[in-house]
Order: sequence, then structure tokens, then C-alpha cells
Amino acid sequence: MRHYPWRSLLKGIWRTLVALVVTTAFVILAGILAGGPSFKLLAAGLFLSLFAAVPGYLLYRVGAPDHTAGSRVVMLLALIAGSVLGAVLVLPVYMSREGVPTDAQVTQVVRAVSSVSEKRFPAYQVTDRATGENLGRLRFLDTEPKVGDTVRVRKDPHGWFNVTVADPTGRFTKLAALIVAVLGLAALLLGASGHMPED
Repeated sequence: MRHYPWRSLLKGIWRTLVALVVTTAFVILAGILAGGPSFKLLAAGLFLSLFAAVPGYLLYRVGAPDHTAGSRVVMLLALIAGSVLGAVLVLPVYMSREGVPTDAQVTQVVRAVSSVSEKRFPAYQVTDRATGENLGRLRFLDTEPKVGDTVRVRKDPHGWFNVTVADPTGRFTKLAALIVAVLGLAALLLGASGHMPED
């Protein structure tokens, strides 16, 4: 009678969990960089998020048998896709919890240029309406406020992130979080089964 390979299964589970934890740490670092005050930092953070899954994946791959090469590739792709979306989620999730709601005044509207797509988009320089403190630039708004208009924003009390809109979590954020959760679960299942012995 053949016994179920519990040891291999448990090894696959804990190695995959380690890979997910390491990947999450690198995703948070990439997200902090992407949430900076300039578009160049945003592009750099998203670019680095492409490689956020690699260290965790390599830790997992060390103990995975050779016959699971196909599932390892799928797992790496799932981790990379989750890493990019996860990095994008760091800013809105953090600001929705820690950001301080503030009335801001638009002081300048500039046409910024994406260093990735080279397309122009409006960016809005804003200051704290009460104190006059420069809060940075807002990007990707649903509306197009003019100079002098008041907009509701959230500012980071620690100064790590760029200013955001008052409600930084919307339908895209919820959908992205759902996709990241599904990809994480898929990576866990692939990783756990990837250490099972060949039939």
C-alpha cells in the first residue's frame, strides 16, 4: 500500500509560503518607490516590481524537483503579474488607512510627459488650503480642476508618498486586489504541488 507523500506536500507548502512572503516584501518596497512624488519614481517602481517575484521564486525553485519545470514557469508568471498589480496597490491602500483628509487648492496645471509611453497628461500642483504647504502633484484625476479650485485630497503624515485623491480606493483597486489574491492562491497551489514526487 502506497502512503501519501505528506512530507513532500508540507515541504512544497512552506517553501511556497516563504516565496510569497519574500515576494510581498519586495512588492512593498517597489510600491513605496512607485508612490513617490514624481512620475519617474512611479515608472521605476513599476519596473522594479517586474523583478520583485524573482528572489522568492529562486528560493522556492532550489528544492523543487526537475519534473515540475512547467508548473514552475506558470508559478513565476503568476508571481510577476501579482507583483506588478500589488505594487500599484501599496499607495492607495496605505493612503486610505493613514492618509489625512485635507482641502487643497490647485496652484498650477502642467502637462507632464510619461517617460514610458511618451504621452502627455495633466498634473495638478496643489497646496494645503489652510496652511499653504506644498503637497505635490495630483495625477490621473477623473475631473480637470482649474487653478484656484479646491479639491479634497489625502496627504501622507509621514511624507513617504505623494498626495492622492480623497478616496484612493475604487473599483480598479478592488478588482486588482481580487486578481492579486487569486494569483497568490494559484501560486500557492502550484508551489505545493510542485514538490510532489513524480507518479
